[in-house]
This record gives sequence, C-alpha cells and structure tokens, in this order.
Amino acid sequence: MSVLRGDQQRSAWRPGFWVGFLTCVGALVLAVPAFNFWVPPNSPAALPDYLVPLLGKYLCYALLALSLDLVWGYAGILSLGHGAFFALGGYCMGMYLMRQIGTRGVYGNPLLPDFMVFLNWKELPWFWWGFDHFVYAAVMVVLVPGVLALVFGWLAFRSRVTGVYLSIITQAMTYALMLAFFRNDMGFGGNNGMTDYKDIFGWDVHRPSTRLGLYTASVFALGFGFLLCRYITASKLGRVLQALRDAESRVRFLGYSVTNAKLFVFSLSAVLAGIAGALYVPQVGIINPSEFSPGNSIEIAIWVFGRGARNPGGGDRRGHPRQRSENLADGCRARNLAVCARRAVHSHHPGLPARDRGAIAAPTPDSRSGVGSGAGRRTSMKTAKPLTDSLLYLNGVTVSFDGFKALNELSLIVEEGELRTIIGPNGAGKTTMMDVVTGKTRPDSGEVFFRGTADLSRLEEAEIANLGIGRKFQRPTVFESLTVFENLELALADSRGTWRTLVAQLTPDRRDHIAAILARIGLAENGGQPAGSLSHGQKQWLEIGMLLIHDRSLLLLDEPVAGMTDRETEETADLILELARDRTIVVVEHDMAFVRSLGARVTVLHEGAVLAEGSIDHVQNHPRVIEVYLGR
Repeated sequence: MSVLRGDQQRSAWRPGFWVGFLTCVGALVLAVPAFNFWVPPNSPAALPDYLVPLLGKYLCYALLALSLDLVWGYAGILSLGHGAFFALGGYCMGMYLMRQIGTRGVYGNPLLPDFMVFLNWKELPWFWWGFDHFVYAAVMVVLVPGVLALVFGWLAFRSRVTGVYLSIITQAMTYALMLAFFRNDMGFGGNNGMTDYKDIFGWDVHRPSTRLGLYTASVFALGFGFLLCRYITASKLGRVLQALRDAESRVRFLGYSVTNAKLFVFSLSAVLAGIAGALYVPQVGIINPSEFSPGNSIEIAIWVFGRGARNPGGGDRRGHPRQRSENLADGCRARNLAVCARRAVHSHHPGLPARDRGAIAAPTPDSRSGVGSGAGRRTSMKTAKPLTDSLLYLNGVTVSFDGFKALNELSLIVEEGELRTIIGPNGAGKTTMMDVVTGKTRPDSGEVFFRGTADLSRLEEAEIANLGIGRKFQRPTVFESLTVFENLELALADSRGTWRTLVAQLTPDRRDHIAAILARIGLAENGGQPAGSLSHGQKQWLEIGMLLIHDRSLLLLDEPVAGMTDRETEETADLILELARDRTIVVVEHDMAFVRSLGARVTVLHEGAVLAEGSIDHVQNHPRVIEVYLGR
C-alpha cells in the first residue's frame, strides 16, 4: 500500500549510500596524498604542495556551507551571521597556535604573543588562560560559537523573531563582533589578527606532511558533519524542521516546542561552523577580523542558494518550491562538496446522537463574578477545585486591536461531547475567539478555562495543544514538502521533546494507526504523495486527520468546507458527524446548508459578542440575525 512506504530513517542508510559515501571519503583521503606524496614532482600527475592546503580550505568551506544548509535548507532559518561562528572557531585555534610559539617569537617572550608585547601588554589576559593546551582549545572551539548561538537564539526565537528580521539581526551580530575584534585593546591582535604560526602538536605547520595531516582532518570533519546532518534530517526531528519551514504555526498547534527545535539546530550549526573555522586557520596561516565581515556571511548564503539553484541532483525529492536549496546531505559526491563549499451547549436536534442532549443558556457577563478583577482574569492553571464542569468556558472575554474590539465581553460554554456550530458575518470575532482558546492571542480581560482548571489565557500554543485542544485553520495548513503519511506521523500522540524526536522510531503499531486514520479521512491511496499536491478539499481532510490522530478531546474547525465542491462538502459533513460521536467539536462556518446538515446547536456572533443561540431554524428566523447576517 502506498501509505506504508519504507521508513525514511532506514532508507537514509541503505547499502547504496554507504558505498557512495565510503567511496567518496576514500577518494578524498587517498587520492590527494597519493598524487602529492608518491607521484614524482616532475610528473604531470603530481599535485603541488601549495594545492593541498587550498583543497583543505575548500573542505572547510564545504563544512561551513553544510552548517548553514542545515538551518536554512531544512528549518528555514536564514542566518547571515554564520561567518561569525566560523571566525570564532578560527580565533580559538589561532590562540592555541600563538601560545605554541613561545620564545620563538620576534620578542622572545615565553608567555605573551608578539602583538601583545608590541602593544605593551604586561600580562596574559584571563581569557587566554588554558589555550596552551590543545584539549582546552578544542573545547573552546565548540563552546564559544555554540554558546553564542544558544544565547542569541534563545533571545530571538523566544521572541518569535523570524524571516528577514532574524537575518538582519544575525548580520548586525557579526558586524558588531567585527568592530570589536578590530580594537587593539580587545586582546586578539586588532586589525592584524594572529599569524606567524610555528607548529601544531609539535609538527611544523609549513611541512608538507603536516599540511596533508590537516587536509585529512578536514576530510574526516566534513564526513562526520555530513553523517551527523544526514542523521538529523532523516530523523523525525528532521521532518519537524521541514515542517517549521513550511508552517511554523501549525507545528506549535501540534504541541511541539518551536523554540527548542530551533535552538538545537541553530546551536549545532554554529558548532559545525566553528569546527570549520578551527581547521581553516592552520591551513591558511592567519586569522583576522575580516573573517567577521558581513559580506562573508552573505557569500556563504549565496553558496548554499547557488547550489540549490543549479540543482544538479534533480531538486528536492518532493519538489517543494519553498526549499531554495537542495540539501548537501541528500548526496555523497565529491563534485557536490566542492560546488557547495559555499512553521454553550448541546443541541436537542432529534437527528443527533443521544449524547447531544440538553440546553444551557449562554452565560452573560453579569452572571459570573470577578470578571473585572485581575485575579478573575488570571486564575492559575492548577486550582484545588474546578471552576466549572464545562469542557470549554469563556466568560467576559475582550480582545482589542488598536481600539477595535474583536471580542466584546464574549461569554460561551461548550460542554463535553457537544457538537457546536458558530456563524456570523466577517469581523464578528469567530477566528479571534479560536485564537484566544488556542493561545495565539491573549485576551485583554475575561476568563478562558478548559476542563475548569486549565487557564488557557496563561499558556502557550504548544502547552494548550498538549492539553487536548486541536485547531484547524481557515486556510488548510499542512506541511506541503512532507508526504501525507509524514504529516500524520508528526501529529501522532507521542513525545514532543527535541531529543525524543531525534531518536524516535516509527513502530509497526504507529504505522498501522496512521494507515487507519488515512482510511478514515479518505486518503488511504495518497499516503506517499506530497501534501502540497493534494486538492484543496483533500488538504482540509488531512488537517482534520492531523487533529484526529492525536486523539484531541476538543476540535476547533475553522471553515472546514471553504472552497470545497458539493461532493466534498457532503463527505466532510459525514466525517465531522462521525468524529463527533466520541469528541467535542466546535465548527465555524458560513455555508448555511452545511451548518444545517450538521444539525447542531448554533451560536451567532456579531461585533465580538453572542447575538443569538439555538437551533438552526431558530437563528435563521431571528430578526437581528436576519438583519446583520443572513439578509432578507
């Protein structure tokens, strides 16, 4: 069956891949030393000594491009500051190499590098301590760029800075570092930087054998980085990253921590860039503040973008137009490495299941106490006693945007097991109400409780989703570059932690569960198809399936039949009625024929408040509803 295609984690490591990878690494490791060391210098096939560090430098660039490709090509994070991470790793290695010079420097000072003696420094700054030991320097190569990326990313991602704004901030970061490192009093050599290295591990850095060793180390570092990136991108976390690129808001509403996922991949990418810089410095013989130049970071982005634009490998396997670069981790050819070195109430309708019984009047602002008080608006998520027995409870909720009240003292109760439809003219507050319930918008005042104890006004989207509340957007929001099967895999009721998704495996039981959901939403034959190629109606069903597979207790469906054909609308109504047998569903819709087919209690919103409520016949004959919404 098409939905049960091979596990991506296994297919990423098929024997054919290992043959290609080992052949590539073997060629790089054996060919260059052979043509440089064993072939006579006067032979046309000989590789001159000066080309060895040049090729090593290109390999470092490839690792740097790989690091950016991981965050940009997969997670959609365009960083224009990766040159800073590369330079910081290079400076850490440069500090180690300067400490190895000792008395062989121009001034013969056993402790201070020559530039410090020249600038009349009297003692070694504290941040140079330990750099006379390689292990300490190696740890700093990883920690310095990694910690900077972690701190920067936490501030940026937690504040939800994305897109061009994030790119500008990363560029400002590297520019600020460049200006700082140009200063002589910073203790890093000023504009001249660090140079005149003597040896590494006791071996002369100018000897051909040492250069071959550094070149070989660059090959293995690139190979390790390649395998690491491939493991990440082939894992469930890799699919989460692609989902972030496609639809970040949907990832949040599935219960994943967007901040943590971005922090992980951004920090790891910075570490890879730092390692590339550390290997680069001993091969070129110098490090100076020009490596921080914003132009370098832009050039790195052009390398990665250009690789995708040329697309020699045939493009992304799913053909998604938003992925601007085919990822380095999708192939294992030496040619590619050289080229890339650059998201109130039940109805009493007789046609509904027996559970849909009873009628409770929607609460009015005056019927609850404490709406105006700060304590009433911000009750803790955990209380000793439930405030209400209702599944969803909104009381006196107000939301204003620049003086316009999208919600005006809205009060609404939805009981466990209820199917409710909400209608109203554009601007009535229907979508804003869903935004408040799912944590996308904070109310200015009022109470929003789930199961009587969870104060939704205090929680983030992911926390609310993990309580059992699922949302379908007005416009179908699916991960278009992933397959239908993978969309449902990400929505499975499973651990949402970053580390757990990195090592998660798709078990046969979960695979069967996905297949069952695909059959239930009518997409059993589309499992291996890219979600972006589905019809509009099929995307609507897929989004409903993503809520269904997580077994949410409350589903909020915003215009689920918008843009559907008549047949698709009928099938969607049947699907919703089937789902309503064992869960609570709130449907926002304009199609009155569709609303009537559901046979549920109807709430009419107007100007951010409840205008009328009752059966479909009652609201259709309500004078005010006719006046403001239905017309005569």
